[in-house]
Amino acid sequence: MNTISKVVISSALLAAAGYAAANDYKTTIEYRHEYRDGVNKHSDRVKAFIDTGKNIGFELDARYNNDGEDEMFNSMTMNGSELSIFYYDKLNDNTVGLVGASLDYNPDGLVYVPYVRLNYAFDNGFRVQGRYKWKLWDYSQTGTDGQSYHSKIQQGDAWLGYKTGNWDFQYEFNYWKEMEDNAKAQFDNGSTNYLNNVRFMYSINTTDGTTWRPFIEIGDVSVNNYTDERQLRYRVGIKYTW
Repeated sequence: MNTISKVVISSALLAAAGYAAANDYKTTIEYRHEYRDGVNKHSDRVKAFIDTGKNIGFELDARYNNDGEDEMFNSMTMNGSELSIFYYDKLNDNTVGLVGASLDYNPDGLVYVPYVRLNYAFDNGFRVQGRYKWKLWDYSQTGTDGQSYHSKIQQGDAWLGYKTGNWDFQYEFNYWKEMEDNAKAQFDNGSTNYLNNVRFMYSINTTDGTTWRPFIEIGDVSVNNYTDERQLRYRVGIKYTW
């Protein structure tokens, strides 16, 4: 990543933090630990969600990998960070529409991610959500023909959730396709891949108006780009909202 890109990201993060400090908003901080059983790897993520209360929101996160196999919190290295800014609007009593864009920084460079999302909540506690996004890499990679390419991925995500009392259950499905002909494979030597994930979350409301939400997730993800092997992904984490 060049110096200008680093300055842009740093400035955006500072601007988001400063804006949040000057306004009335709801803030959520999330910590999550992940383990993938196929490759015996641990990773961590810290994420902040800021709602300005004026139909504009921010999401900031930092990702970390543990370099050794079956090791937690050892030889941790930063694996990227992301800033997302979005605008949302309540279309009717049950529907919220959202449009936004992310700057996702990893050790190789930037990925630009514009997206749109639609959330619908039923009156009986069920909800459905959908998101469509592009992932556009700003750095070149070597393709299958030996020529460089810039990855362009289209992705569709869907969620089905149900909330009852303090419990929240959610199923998530992601499907994506690489649009460049000479790009490296996504899964099983093909241009597409998918992910399944289920989450169980419990809300603990405090007397001072804050909320703690511990959760666990179990996902089905691919092992690598070139075989049809799949692995289980386990996550445990907590969200704190004030």
